[in-house]
Amino acid sequence: MMKIHFMGVGGSGMAGISFLASKMGYEVSGCDLEEGGHDIKHLQKVDLLVVTPAVFYQSVKHPELVEGQRREIVLTWQEFLGKYLHKGKYVICVAGTHGKSTTTAMVGKLLEDAGLDPLVNLGAKYKPWGCGARYGKGEYFVTEADEFYDNFLNYHPEIIILNPVEFDHPDYFKSERKMRDSYKNFIGNLVGKKILITQKDSLNMKFNLKVFGKHNQQNANMVYVLGKKLGIKEDLIIRSLEGFEGIERRLELISEKKGIVVYDDYAHHPTAIKATLDALNEKYPENRIWAVYEAHSYTRTKALLTHYKGVFDGADKVVIGPIFKARDNENFGINEESIKKASGHKDVNCFDDNFKMFEFLKDNLLKGDLVLVMGAGKSYLWAREICNLKI
Repeated sequence: MMKIHFMGVGGSGMAGISFLASKMGYEVSGCDLEEGGHDIKHLQKVDLLVVTPAVFYQSVKHPELVEGQRREIVLTWQEFLGKYLHKGKYVICVAGTHGKSTTTAMVGKLLEDAGLDPLVNLGAKYKPWGCGARYGKGEYFVTEADEFYDNFLNYHPEIIILNPVEFDHPDYFKSERKMRDSYKNFIGNLVGKKILITQKDSLNMKFNLKVFGKHNQQNANMVYVLGKKLGIKEDLIIRSLEGFEGIERRLELISEKKGIVVYDDYAHHPTAIKATLDALNEKYPENRIWAVYEAHSYTRTKALLTHYKGVFDGADKVVIGPIFKARDNENFGINEESIKKASGHKDVNCFDDNFKMFEFLKDNLLKGDLVLVMGAGKSYLWAREICNLKI
C-alpha cells in the first residue's frame, strides 16, 4: 500500500483529494500550516509528498518540501489525481473561467441520481456530500479542471464540459494567447470518444431551478446535454437539475436577520461580479442592493482593471474593501480607489481597513437592504461579520 502525505491538507482541493485517496486504498497522512504546521519528520516512510501548486510560488521553501524534492517524491495534487486516482476511470472534466464548481456539482448529482455512483471532486463544498468530494464505486470520475498552473493538463478525460473562457490568472499566464493555448492543449488531452461540450451545444431550455440567475441556467443546459450524451432519461435529467440546491459560496444566502438579506459569493472576476448582481436584481427587484467586494490579488486587479467598467451597475451602493494580496509581493501602483475609478459607479466607498469598513456598514445599512459580499480570499469572513453587526 502506497503511503501518501498531503502538505497543506486544509485547502479545499487537497482535503477532497486526500479523502478520495483514503477511500481508494492509499495510506494517507496530512499536515497544514494553520493546524500543527509542517515538519520534515512527516516524510518518514512516505512514498509520495502531495502539495498544492501554490507552494512553488512561496519565496521561502519549507524544509518538508525541500526534502521531498531531494527524494524526488513530490507531486501536485492535480498530478496525483491525474496519474493515480483517475487511473481506470471514465473521466469527465468541467473547465472554463466561470461556473466550474457549480457545473461539476450538478454533473455529480445527476450521475448520483441516475444510480451511477460516481467519484467527484470540486473546489467548493456541496452540502449533501459534506465536502467538495464524493466517493463512489462507479466507473465515472467527475473533476473540476482548473487552468491555473496548467493544472488541467494532468487530466485525460473522455468528456470535457467547457464553460465560457476569459483571460484570468495573470500571475501565471503572461498573455491571453498563452492561456488559450493552454486550453487548446487540454482539449487535445481528450481520449476515447473525445466529447467536447460547449455553450454552442446548449439547447437554451429554461429549467425551474432552485439556484437563480442566467448563468445557472447556462450551467444546467450544459449538464442537460451531457446527460443526453450519456443516455440518461430526460425526465431524470430535468428532475435532478431542478432539485439542485447549489454549493457553498455561490450566491449562498447566509442571513436574513434584522430584515437585512446577506449573500456570500465567490465572484472575483469582473464578468462574474456582473452576472451575480444581475441574478440578484432579477430575484430582488425591490431591494436596495449593496455590493461589498474584495478584489483578489494586485496582479489580477491590474490586469483586469479596464474590465471593471459598469460591472457594479446592478448595485445601488458599492463598498470596496481591502484587496486580498494572494501571491503578490508588490501592489503595482494599484489600490481600492483604482477599482472605484475604473468602475464608473456613482456611489462607491473604499476602505483599506476592515474595521473602518464594518463601522461604515453598521452606520448605513437599513432594514430591507440586501448585501452581496464577493471575493475569493477572506471575504467569507466579512459576510459573517456583517451578519453580526449591531444595526
